[in-house]
Amino acid sequence: MIQYKEIYDILPMLIIAFSATFILMLEVFIKKSEPVIYVFSILAVLGAIGTSFMRINTEMIIFNQFLKLSNTAIAFSVIMLVGVLITVIASKSYIEKENINFGEYYSLVLFSLLGMMLMVFANDILIIFIGLELMSICFYVLAGFLRLRQKSNESALKYFLLGAFMTGFILYGIALIYGSTGSTNLVAIYAMPNVTSNYVFVIGTSLVVIGFMFKIGVFPFQMWIPDVYDGAPTVISGMLSTAGKIAAVGTLLPMVFNLKIANFKLIFAVAAVATMLYGNVIALAQTNIKRLLAYSSIASAGYIFVGIASMSEFAVKGIAYYLIAYTFMQLGAFIVVSIIEKKDDGSRDYKNIDLEYYKGLGKRNPVIALYMTLFLFSLAGIPPFAGFWGKYYLFYSAIQANMIWLAVVGILLSLIGVYYYIKVIVYMWFSDADESIMTEKISFANTGAAASFLAVVGTILLGIDPSIFFKLFKFVTE
Repeated sequence: MIQYKEIYDILPMLIIAFSATFILMLEVFIKKSEPVIYVFSILAVLGAIGTSFMRINTEMIIFNQFLKLSNTAIAFSVIMLVGVLITVIASKSYIEKENINFGEYYSLVLFSLLGMMLMVFANDILIIFIGLELMSICFYVLAGFLRLRQKSNESALKYFLLGAFMTGFILYGIALIYGSTGSTNLVAIYAMPNVTSNYVFVIGTSLVVIGFMFKIGVFPFQMWIPDVYDGAPTVISGMLSTAGKIAAVGTLLPMVFNLKIANFKLIFAVAAVATMLYGNVIALAQTNIKRLLAYSSIASAGYIFVGIASMSEFAVKGIAYYLIAYTFMQLGAFIVVSIIEKKDDGSRDYKNIDLEYYKGLGKRNPVIALYMTLFLFSLAGIPPFAGFWGKYYLFYSAIQANMIWLAVVGILLSLIGVYYYIKVIVYMWFSDADESIMTEKISFANTGAAASFLAVVGTILLGIDPSIFFKLFKFVTE
């Protein structure tokens, strides 16, 4: 039986679910409701963040064993909420600029957030699947929200077709897991003796893992990322690369940590190396800033898998820290791109997402160039920014797990990434563009500026004192 107290335990999810539905009502019954919806969406996410901290240091299974509360799940949930909050704040000026200021935009963002939260708090494979589908369907629509832009429609269709195909992997894997164990309850499955020696269970688990590797963007399942991120609305690209990735990682981690299938450890390590190599090397050749950040996102998936391959408690904490740092720096970079980009006259395409346009940005708008520089330094892993500590914790977890070779390879491949980040910085501060570009003005007095400022603050604060995050969620790093 569901108890009244359990409603209080899932208050953040209820706030998001109610708000997403209520926004649809506002859109229908109130004319020119967009400003109200915008403010309401921000308040809803803030309310969900505030109520999430009420359950810190709680470990319990609720709702007839369908959901599980834990510090780790709450931490991942708050990271996703922060990412969505920054996305929502940045969205207003962007969707007004693109003439797609429709109320259902915010509703879709919140419904996708609800799906992510269900995945992270799930204690049943079926709840994971329901959350995954809710998140994915919203993402497919949001990726094609620039309805008049052909590239956006292409990205949505590619994402939908490949995502639906990978969903089949997950669904078949769930069927095999249920067939071999007779249960969909994760705690019950983890408690079964010798379950990992059952080859049907191992195959089923492998299919589920492959499905989530696709969502995270791990090689060789990363093929959708560059095209989707390039075609989607830029603020949505930022959300896909952060909150969407976090939801998949937060769902996969408990499975890996609790099952600890020995063969998976080496597979994850090889996948990590291949993903870091592919993402960093291909990014070197990119001339499109959105595609460069997309390949950077693939490389980041490789760093995350270094932690997953370590299969330790410290690795879980390191992954959680890296993801909050990654949310600030990656999302901040995409928001800066969204502020700068604009359409060609008489065209539905963009002329200034090429790296050439970033030449001389420091002279045209020093503040926005400074923000982008901070985000790129952090993504490169240069101290004292948050990205440095994120990579440090992940590589150190590999050393603790006696996988020194993986840490060394990860560090070397990370150095490749420094080149293409520094190249953009050099373009911004030490190169001059054509006179026609240098005379263009970039407006920075909008909601995107406020969102990017929050991302800058997070990137710097977590870099100066990384213990803030661990103290907040009662994590101990020693």
